[in-house]
Amino acid sequence: MVELVREEDFVEYFLFPQISNGFKDAEDTRNYLNNILKEINSIADSISQEYIWHKDSFRLNIRTDDNAQLLLTQEGDEIKQKLPPHLYGISYYGENIQDEWFIVYLLSEITKKVPGVIARVVDSDGEFLLIEAADVLPKWASPDTCEGRVFIFNGKIHVVQNSPSNSKSALPSSVAITKIWSNPALYQVSTEIQNAVEERFKEFKEESFKNLFHNQIVRVSIGVAALLKEDPSLISSSVRSFCERDSLDMKACKAMRYFPPEDRVRTSIRFTKCLYAMLSHCNYVPDQRIGWQLPPSGTKEYKEDLLGIKIASGFEILASQGKKVSNSEDIENESNWKTYINNLKRKGYFKEFIENSQDYVSLLNEAKRFYKENRDQFNSRPNVGQKILKLLNNIDVNTMEQLKKEENSLKKSDSDDWLNISSEELNEMLISKYGIKKLYQANGNINANEFTKNIGEFLEKRSEYDGVEIETDKNKDVSNKNTSPKSSKKVEESSSSSSNKRDSNQINFDPDAFSTHIKNFLDFVIPEDNWESNSEMSDYEDEDDLEKNLEDMVNDNAKVNLESYFKNYTEQMDKELANTNVGKTFNTSKQQDSKDDDFDDIESFEPIDINVNTLKSMMDSYKSQIGGTGPVSTLLNAMGVGIEKAEETQNNSADLTETQV
Repeated sequence: MVELVREEDFVEYFLFPQISNGFKDAEDTRNYLNNILKEINSIADSISQEYIWHKDSFRLNIRTDDNAQLLLTQEGDEIKQKLPPHLYGISYYGENIQDEWFIVYLLSEITKKVPGVIARVVDSDGEFLLIEAADVLPKWASPDTCEGRVFIFNGKIHVVQNSPSNSKSALPSSVAITKIWSNPALYQVSTEIQNAVEERFKEFKEESFKNLFHNQIVRVSIGVAALLKEDPSLISSSVRSFCERDSLDMKACKAMRYFPPEDRVRTSIRFTKCLYAMLSHCNYVPDQRIGWQLPPSGTKEYKEDLLGIKIASGFEILASQGKKVSNSEDIENESNWKTYINNLKRKGYFKEFIENSQDYVSLLNEAKRFYKENRDQFNSRPNVGQKILKLLNNIDVNTMEQLKKEENSLKKSDSDDWLNISSEELNEMLISKYGIKKLYQANGNINANEFTKNIGEFLEKRSEYDGVEIETDKNKDVSNKNTSPKSSKKVEESSSSSSNKRDSNQINFDPDAFSTHIKNFLDFVIPEDNWESNSEMSDYEDEDDLEKNLEDMVNDNAKVNLESYFKNYTEQMDKELANTNVGKTFNTSKQQDSKDDDFDDIESFEPIDINVNTLKSMMDSYKSQIGGTGPVSTLLNAMGVGIEKAEETQNNSADLTETQV
């Protein structure tokens, strides 16, 4: 419950039944909620009968508008809103986030089977249902515009959009649920959003439910085996208490008063995969002086014995803590009470009342009454320890005899290969979860123009704290000659700032200016060839004459702009390099079939294809990385592009390596 919940490890849920206005008083409302609670608990118990909770199970309490029922709230705004009478629950899920989604699944099923009930569920991240569907949300949806507006009704997600849609004003929950009741179809989310959330429900369906668990044979103290046969859910408390042990807990493990190592038995235990992974990877060297004798390392027996010792030690820690619990009415010295009351103070339960004042004492007495009434519900270690001690005293001798008979007919342990995931398997999991952006045709043919175009588009995006965002101004001119005033201003500001702060050891980087230069480089395209030469010797003009000619071209009444300058300059450079070793490393738009070093036929000259060469260079770099981490793979992964090597065809020995995306 709330007194032991860390801020980031809990999930809260609210169920709002449709209450009739005909109820005369609060007692009628409470009786109605109590009937609804019994119906909901019956549904939840039938679904979660074989489920193993990591810590807190799905548990609801009746809450009306009196202070005693608001003690467990995590959200201060909920108190201010004066929520309508409802059922409320909070569960700690700790290391196993699977519990959180199982609760969402329960709420979905409950709203299907109980007419008129609307559910809301939140955690420390807020409306995490929409986070799961972030890739398919509408543009107006954001943490600010959706806070307090996400509900589950009839098993479907509903979002109450405000008007206007970008409004960040708070919407009272009572107003939101009334809107959904009046017109549910209006607020139901799209199929894409619903499917994204329901994708998490697949593992809880009947055909996949068994895959949530791991069955393992272990050798444990016979008392532990009997306890787990009586209540299999105790394995969760045992594993957590062992993995979270401290120096005081280790003192109990050295005594092993309740679960001695002498009398042990082999038994099959069912774990959640999270619990099994925690226990397996928790290092522990048993003390031989206690009586723990382990088989040779690496054997099946060694694994069974070591896991059993860890489990028995966890039960020993719980039993020793349960022995220390006081059953008196004086709760002032209980650690749980101290933690609970400190949480209430931090959450503003006592408002601004002075300590020991009449109003303060009144609220304190309400808190004490509520704590005493619900003390047994707090799933703390001492309470679990008390439960273990009671079960130990009531264990039947016949149960122990039955366990020894079953020892030699146990079902084989499940394979734990799932604990080890290769990099290839991890990539497949990520691809199946998030997919790969499809840039090219399914047959594997790469279009060089499309490739460089996508790189350019990616570099136009802005990287913020929330990720890469696309600039809204699609008409922004990014050419060298027409750099936008905004970009120019930023460059000037960056330059000025750099000179003023040179002594501060700060690095000033303008992402817009950098993106502009890279984009210009990728967008630089050689115009169509219209070179007309007046002389064969024009290719060998002196550099001074060439510079003079180019200067005249630029200054000739602006008839030749900067692009013409680059065109003529690069054409002459390409022409001279065409048959050199450097030139042979470039690809042209057409393969030249020239064996001569002269340039008699100017029209046969083909300019370099920038797109093809950009693609070829990146593919060569990617191949040299052998698929590992490097500049090209990092860039492609950031773009959402997955490239894997395909088989080379017989005719591509001189071409680019065929790739598939």
